[in-house]
Amino acid sequence: MVRLTNRAFDILRAEVDKCATADGVAGNVYRSMVIKRLEKLRSQNGTFASRDEIRDTFKDEFPNFSEEALKAAVKANRASGLFDKIILAGGLLGGAAGIIWLINLPSPMIRWPVAKTMPVLLMPSFISMDYNYRQAIALVEQSDQLINKATAAADFDLGEIKSKQAQKHLDALPVWFLGYYPKTYCSFAGCTWRFTFDEFQAARKNIGRMDAQIFQQKNAFTQLSQVEQSLVSAKQEYQQAKNAADRQKASINWQSAIDQLNQIPAETLAGETAKKKLQAAERDFQAMGGVATGSVRADNLI
Repeated sequence: MVRLTNRAFDILRAEVDKCATADGVAGNVYRSMVIKRLEKLRSQNGTFASRDEIRDTFKDEFPNFSEEALKAAVKANRASGLFDKIILAGGLLGGAAGIIWLINLPSPMIRWPVAKTMPVLLMPSFISMDYNYRQAIALVEQSDQLINKATAAADFDLGEIKSKQAQKHLDALPVWFLGYYPKTYCSFAGCTWRFTFDEFQAARKNIGRMDAQIFQQKNAFTQLSQVEQSLVSAKQEYQQAKNAADRQKASINWQSAIDQLNQIPAETLAGETAKKKLQAAERDFQAMGGVATGSVRADNLI
């Protein structure tokens, strides 16, 4: 390694020029002498020149040489530290990451040429595509199972969550990249997919179909809940009625609730539940009908 680094030499030369200018004609002569000594140090190999060695090159000619400049030169006259190397490495890595990020932007004009010449640079895109594809397919299947084999309303809530997650992963797939198969990546990653427009459309249709099913099923459960409340309310009104007119009004409300129960779509899970509740509701209504007949007769006698 050289005894005087270029950075240290530049700092010293700048201060020498300043001192030479201040000394007039003699300063130019002194400048030439000092610069030659500094050049000699810069051309020599060995340990870095010490503070005193550097000072010896100019102390006689320029006694007013700036101590700050000398201090800066001594500091610059050393090998790059670990921190500097880390900064340099970080800069290089950051630059490389920026280039890869630019190449992997979702733009056909950028990706297609790279895919044909250096597909390895699109590795982040391939990993993302593979992940989102697998997640979308798995979540569509999970959602389909939850919806078509539901046993409770909570299954539809979970199915809706899975469906939305599947849609999110599906949206992350680059539609313009459909049909492209990264052979290099898939040779060691074990890809089981090939993006095609038909497959992409089929997945979207499945999600759309499930969303419609979820909407219908949840509406049916909402309707069932409202009807159940109406049934309970009508039954309580009937039991608390004090005369025939009140019982007749409650009876009409009760029958209306039973009719609404019968209108819940039979193909829904709520419809299956409503069918079971309908039998019990009609049985209770008929039983109360017999009681009502006796009550009316009693009211007439009174």
